[in-house]
Amino acid sequence: MAVLLVGAAAALAATRINQPLAHPATHAALPMEVAVHGTGPALPWPTRGQGAVAVPSLGYADQSGPEHPVPIASLTKMTNAVVILRDHPLPAGAAGPLIIITAADVAEYDNELHNDESTIPIRFGEVLSERQMLEAMLIVSANDIAYSLAVWDAGSEPAFVAKMNALVASLGATGTLYVDASGYEPGSVSTASDCLRVAAAGMADPTFAEVVAMPSVTLPMVGTLPNIVTEVGSNGVVGVKSGYTSQAGACLILAGVRSVQGRPVLVLAAVLGQPTPPPIVPASTTTTTRPATAPPSRGSSTTTTTTPPNDLQIPDPFRFARPVVEKLLNAAETAVVPVTVATADRVVGAATVTWGGSAHPVPIVTAGGAWLLAWPGQTVASTSGLSPVPPGSTKGSRVGTAMFSLGTQIEVVPLRLASTVPEPSWWWRLVHGP
Repeated sequence: MAVLLVGAAAALAATRINQPLAHPATHAALPMEVAVHGTGPALPWPTRGQGAVAVPSLGYADQSGPEHPVPIASLTKMTNAVVILRDHPLPAGAAGPLIIITAADVAEYDNELHNDESTIPIRFGEVLSERQMLEAMLIVSANDIAYSLAVWDAGSEPAFVAKMNALVASLGATGTLYVDASGYEPGSVSTASDCLRVAAAGMADPTFAEVVAMPSVTLPMVGTLPNIVTEVGSNGVVGVKSGYTSQAGACLILAGVRSVQGRPVLVLAAVLGQPTPPPIVPASTTTTTRPATAPPSRGSSTTTTTTPPNDLQIPDPFRFARPVVEKLLNAAETAVVPVTVATADRVVGAATVTWGGSAHPVPIVTAGGAWLLAWPGQTVASTSGLSPVPPGSTKGSRVGTAMFSLGTQIEVVPLRLASTVPEPSWWWRLVHGP
């Protein structure tokens, strides 16, 4: 009998000592937001027209003031290219499908040549790749190629323009409307901030970004031509597009890449409706006629032939716009700052186990540091996810992650226990039981 009692007591003791402990309760104490200290610079906005800046990876954008839609000339071709690349994706460096120049393409070219539009020579039956067509449209700003791409993609220019308008609507560009594929028509209108939405979508495509970063291009029938955006290739400028008509004035978008603590960041700046230099006014052609029977002082007539103002040649339409957008781009680039969002061993929560009538918390800490790029005044969103912590988990055990995000940037930091989760002694378990 005594043996049985001893055995039962031993079994009870073993049960008490080996009874599993409850999992520690976990809670996070990570702030939902991290403020970026400081204020951004006073940007050098244009005194006329519109201006805007954007840093896509930061989710940051700003504009010079209230905007209204205005003609944007060849900036329209950015949307043309984005639609083409979404309908016909092209890996960076690839030539893509071949496109045959049709009689309708040549007829459009002849019409645009008559209107003194920006074109490159093409001929019936000529074969160009999708890549060559994009280069001609974006680098040389060829209106005839913009038309040919539109018809190749959608069957007609109106059908393609409908795709362009659907695209900008999906980008939230509510102040934009296109009526043609090239921007020659003054009815194709947008705003500076909308144009940057399109530019950001374009620069996100590796082929688009690769093309607009080319300082020059070599094409059939024309040879090698420089990028009309002359800033490309210097001072970190990697694109993007210019446009000019007498109705639109000078319009220019530049993209620059700046390295902040070894991390590259793309910055965009746009100006619309900028003044242009005075046109070259040709000498008047004067013709004097006199009837044969009239004396020299009577019966003569004088005719003066002049060129319409809108047809006069502007030697460099972007002379005034160029320094304005360059200053805007530089100011925006220097405003981007690094912000620390996590440091190693920062307490961001706790795992708490309760026994003996007392709570026994163990700090949960970040396992390392992290930082993001930001514009002063922004806020970084932060979240944490904690996993169940087994009883007795040791110091350094991973128990979750903290995530910090701003724009398209995301940093994930592991969370670990700062010390081992304490457990009661075998004697306490024996005495107190489960």
